[in-house]
Amino acid sequence: HCIVAFTTSGIIVNTLSTFMDYLVTLNGADKSYVGIVGGTFQLFIMFASLVFGGWTDHSRKYYFVILAMLILGAFALALCNTDLDSDAGGALRWHLLVVAILAGPLQPLSTELGVEVVYPLSENTVLVIQQLFSNLLSAAFIPVFKALKNVGTVHH
Repeated sequence: HCIVAFTTSGIIVNTLSTFMDYLVTLNGADKSYVGIVGGTFQLFIMFASLVFGGWTDHSRKYYFVILAMLILGAFALALCNTDLDSDAGGALRWHLLVVAILAGPLQPLSTELGVEVVYPLSENTVLVIQQLFSNLLSAAFIPVFKALKNVGTVHH
């Protein structure tokens, strides 16, 4: 379960980061927004990881928090899809930041849970295995998503 959560988060964050310039500049938004939204996206991931990580370390409810974040993150991604379909660029930028808050902290939380589950193995072993799966699958999915980016669009 931990590898799935970690890898899911990695794929989401890496894919959105890769296509951030495309997503942010929809509906004619200026390129200057890419740096602002992209930087804010990364800051939200960091701060949300600190907040959720601190609360989860205190409560020890790793599994519940990870499942809740996966479910809520899926709804946030669905909102992003709705924004893409309706050409709502402004709403999409805000919903991308919500995805950052919900998907970003999954990596440190799933690492903590993985360390608890496989004790006495080292934290480094858990993290290396999770990063390996996350990076391999991200590298595999990004070209697929790039190929699917224009599926269903009308070319004039």
